[in-house]
Amino acid sequence: MRYLLITILLLVLPPVVANASEGALRVSIEGGAFNSKFKFFDASDGCPSYTDIPGAPDFLGGVFASGKGASKKLPRNMPVHVFLSRPRDMPGISSKGGAEEIRRRALEVTLTGDRAELVFTGFEDNVPTWTASGDVEVRPASACLGEDEDDAEDDAEDDEADTDTDSETAEDEDTSEDSV
Repeated sequence: MRYLLITILLLVLPPVVANASEGALRVSIEGGAFNSKFKFFDASDGCPSYTDIPGAPDFLGGVFASGKGASKKLPRNMPVHVFLSRPRDMPGISSKGGAEEIRRRALEVTLTGDRAELVFTGFEDNVPTWTASGDVEVRPASACLGEDEDDAEDDAEDDEADTDTDSETAEDEDTSEDSV
């Protein structure tokens, strides 16, 4: 009988422990919204793919956006990207501009306690603005890139600029030879 009781406790206990490691993030839109949704992506292993179909490895689900807000259970101490999906900004399934554009418009949040709130307040220079309160750390979603990848992107842009400059110089040299 004792072994049966221990077995039952072991089967029931893990879900309780798992729930203790979650917190609630309440998300809302200042002034309300029509046909918009907050989508959540696991960023614990770096930048997520932003594939938002059920069963996608990084997709944690979504909630409909409104002025009064909606809550989403999220793991504590794990970076999660929050993205406001608005059909008028996004033709079809993917955002115009792909993952880079989604990352530019998303936030990385990490719940550090039981409750937090995130409110979308508008846009400034085509970038969403938010207010956050409660047990949450907030950073730009581009934080998932890390310094190495940021430097690599900057180097790639510099290389492209150098290539453009080199080809313009070569064209100038060709032109000068033709005129001589």
